[in-house]
This record gives sequence, C-alpha cells and structure tokens, in this order.
Amino acid sequence: MKKRTRILATVMAITLMAFSLSGCGGNETTSSPEGNKSEGKKTEQVLNLSKGSAVTGLNPLVNTNDPDNMAHQMIYDSLVREIAGPNNTASIVPSAAESWDVSEDGKIYTFHIRQDAKWSDGSDLTAHDFEFTFKKMADPATAANNAWLFDGLIENFGDSLFSRGKTPEDIGVKAIDDKTLEMRLIHPASYFLQLLTSSAFPVNQKKYEELGEKYGTSIETTVFSGPLKIKSWNQNTEMVLEKNETYWGAKNMVLDGVNYKVIQEAATAVQAFLSGDLDVIETSDVNWGDQIRASGMANEFSVPSNGAEFFMLNQKNEYLSNAKIRQALAISFDRQEMIDTLQNGRGIPIYSIMPDSIMIGEKSYRELVDSRNDIVKDIQKANPDPKALFQEGLKELGKDTDTSKVTIRYASRGTTEGSKKAAEWFKQVWESTLGINVQIDMMEWNIMWDRIDAGDYDIAEAGWGPYYGEPSAILQLFEPNNGYFDASKTGWNDDKSKEYAELLNKAINIVDEKEKAEVYLQAEQILVGDAVIIPKFVMEKPTYVAKDVNNYYVSSIGIPDYTVISIGE
Repeated sequence: MKKRTRILATVMAITLMAFSLSGCGGNETTSSPEGNKSEGKKTEQVLNLSKGSAVTGLNPLVNTNDPDNMAHQMIYDSLVREIAGPNNTASIVPSAAESWDVSEDGKIYTFHIRQDAKWSDGSDLTAHDFEFTFKKMADPATAANNAWLFDGLIENFGDSLFSRGKTPEDIGVKAIDDKTLEMRLIHPASYFLQLLTSSAFPVNQKKYEELGEKYGTSIETTVFSGPLKIKSWNQNTEMVLEKNETYWGAKNMVLDGVNYKVIQEAATAVQAFLSGDLDVIETSDVNWGDQIRASGMANEFSVPSNGAEFFMLNQKNEYLSNAKIRQALAISFDRQEMIDTLQNGRGIPIYSIMPDSIMIGEKSYRELVDSRNDIVKDIQKANPDPKALFQEGLKELGKDTDTSKVTIRYASRGTTEGSKKAAEWFKQVWESTLGINVQIDMMEWNIMWDRIDAGDYDIAEAGWGPYYGEPSAILQLFEPNNGYFDASKTGWNDDKSKEYAELLNKAINIVDEKEKAEVYLQAEQILVGDAVIIPKFVMEKPTYVAKDVNNYYVSSIGIPDYTVISIGE
C-alpha cells in the first residue's frame, strides 16, 4: 500500500534563527515598486553575478566545490529543488520529477519524471539518465565526490562504492520505464528529498558513455538540462549563460541569461556593483557595506549560513595526535574577538559543530539536547590555562614541556588579504597564548583541499555547508572509514574513532527524536570534545541585491529560483 504524494511543493519553512540580525526580519528580496522602475525602457533580462573562485568543471559527479555547485544549479535539473523564499525560508519543489510517491514504511521513493523534461540537444531527460548517474556514483572507479552521502542510505550503494561484494548494478536505483524512477532506501530518512536537491545532478547517459572522463570538461562535452545553458566559458574570468529553450519551464521564464563573473578581490567586486556591472554581491566589510547602503542601489539581506567554519587537525602530526594538545588549541582563542577582528562582527561564535539551523524532525538539535552541545565552553571551564593543558599533552607524549620547541604548520584557505589576515591573527594568538611556533603556509583554496586529501597538513582552515539539515549531514563527514574526511585525511584511527562510528550507525535506526539527538550528542562529544576538529563560527555575510532585481531570495538554505527572477518592471 503506497501513500500518494502527488504534490506541487513540499514546503520546508526554515524559521529565522533567534540570532539573525533584526534588520533582516520581514525583509523581502523582491524590490519595492519604486525600485523596479525602468523609466519606460525595456530592461535587458540578464543577471550579473560574481564569485571569488572559478568553476573548475561541469561534470557534477566529480566537480562539486562551491563555484561548481552554483553553476550546476543553473545548468542541471535535479529530481527536486530546494529554492529560497522570503524571510529566510526555503521550499522543496518538483523539478525534473513532477511528483513522487513514498511507501508507507518510508523506504521506497517512486519519482515521476516530467514528460517534457529534455536535454539541451533535444533528447528526452529520462529515468534511465538518473539511474545511470547513481550507478556511476556508486562505481569506485568514478571517484564521485558526493557518493559517500548515499552510503548506508540507498540499498547496496556503499557495498558497491567500497567494493564490499556488490556492484553498481546491485544498487537500489532502477528506471521502471523512461519516466519512472524507483529508489529503495535501507532505512527511512526524512532528509532524503533535501539530500537529492544538490548532490545528484544528472549526467546524459549517451554523451557520458561516449566521452567518459572528458564529459563536462568543456561546453562541447556537456549537455544541459536546467533552466540555463552555457554560451561561453573562460574559466578564470567569466561564464556566460543563456536561457535553455528546451527546459520544461522555459516558456514561463523572464530571465534571458546570467553572466557569472570571476572577481577574486572583494574591493573590485564592490566597485563593479556600485557601477552597475553586478546585480548581486556578498561582502562582510563594514565600510563597503556602508558605501552600498549610502548609494541607495540595493536591498540588503543578512542570514546566517547553514554551515560551520572549523579547523581540520591532522593527527598524523606527532603533537596533534594528543587530545589535550588539540583541546588547548581549541580553547586558546576568543571566538567573538576573532569575528570582530576578521569578519567585521559578521558571524556567530559556535562551540559545537552544529549550527542552530540543524534540525531533527520539527525541533532543532540544540533544543532537543537542552543546549548541552556547547562542548568547547565545557573544555574552557575545565581548563582555564590553555598552555598548562598543552604542556600536559606534551608530558603524555614524553616530550619536553617547553612549548617554544613546538612548531605547527597552518594551511590557509586562499591567498587573499582576508586569508592572510586570518593566518596572521591565529599565529599571533597561538604563539602568545601557548608559546608555540606557527608556520604559515599560504596557498590557494584548491591546493589546500588537495593537501587535505593527501593528508599533507597540520592545521587547515575548513568549512562545510551540509547537503541537508540533520545532524548526520555533518557528523558523517568525519566517519573514519567512509566519511568525506575519513582517517586517511584526519589521521583519526583509534578506539574513540571506532566508538564514534558505532554511535552514528546506532542513530540511523532510532525513530524517537529525543533519543536520536542524545546519540548524536554523544558522537559530537567525541568529535568536538576530543578536538578532532575545532569549530569556530557560523558566517553571516550580507547579500546586496540591486533594487531592480525581482524575486531573488536569500536564505540559510535553498538556492535562488532562476525561473522567477526578472530585471526591472
């Protein structure tokens, strides 16, 4: 017996966090009528955006960094989308799938692909393309970056991905016919639809089988299924996109295109906005924000990120293998001072790896654990002298307790002035508080991630926007065997890591929300309590949208809906 869910939208309203700036309460991204006047002149329906980093590739299986994801959201049509709405809300809505059914036990999803869903070459977008995509993700030879997200969720997926006696042909994803896709889960997952919105963009089966690894390396080797397609692409400067006329919703779109510009220096981007060359910009710089507000050109939106900023610690380093040394690093800086100094006050200190937006069912994780997840604060209270704690760790290692003999490398996430300022700030704080030596290794963000992948770092800046808003979306990252940041990257491979993995496996089958939250808290008390990673803050970077841009919404989760955005009247 199936529960029919032929719906037009599944609304997941994200309540404004209590810590949101008062100025963003009730704010709409749709401009006021006065701000939309085009003085009787037909306005060009092209949206100008920028990012500080270039899109690295168009293959959604292997190119998954933030700029890549932003482009993929425009050029590919996932089964469902999570779109931003007014007042920091987001909704899961039908996309390539016009509707879906869910079995009574919550373990079988049947998606009905739109009859008019097509690729940019005119061929039909079918359930077979989605089946092919998931099977490629489950193939270890593909090295799909997001594949780990479906381990332990889709039937046989992990056993195929990690070569545990199954193959991609065995996974629980099957095209029943051209327009019907069945997905079978190991256990019910309330977050499954949210996970699908940004982690499983389809590839064109015919083109992929023809091109293999060359798929998505250029415009010519890519087929598009989303509202926009790429007209030209200069990787380091600009990507020009235009309306995809074969997209099922193209006839209702007003927007003709998007210019995606790569502008590394924030000052240059602000000037481009003020001169009218950009329509949307993010900046946390107070002075630039004042200039933009004074210009009267923009509506301002400030919502907290749904992802945490944190430090990665490599336990292959002889010093960082000790929990007390890691804890000393975690408690030896003032998070609010860090935000005030490095983020112009735009951010929220965190003492847990979980942002307050993380939910279990209808309640926040923080509420369910009665705010007992401020784990770093507990360590601080127990250890008022971070240097003494560091020396205890040295003694446990059989080392000289003279901290001046300790040198730890710090890998920056970029070479911008902001990255340099952050590196120098932490160097000064750790050296003055702990008496250690910090060696700064300045490097571009992609090089830093390569170094993490290779386990070649001591401390590295990191951050993660989860693919869905449930604790496992973050905790599973650090699962030592199959997580994205597994033991090969963190060096975390001891009895505590095994206990952590067992707790995550236990939580999967718990139905009671309070009980599930308690198990997640136990896992976090290991991850954060032993300072396997060091949580820092949740970013809160204002977004400024030109007043003649309509329906460009900003939320903690969810993406702009390019099918409803327009310029001018």
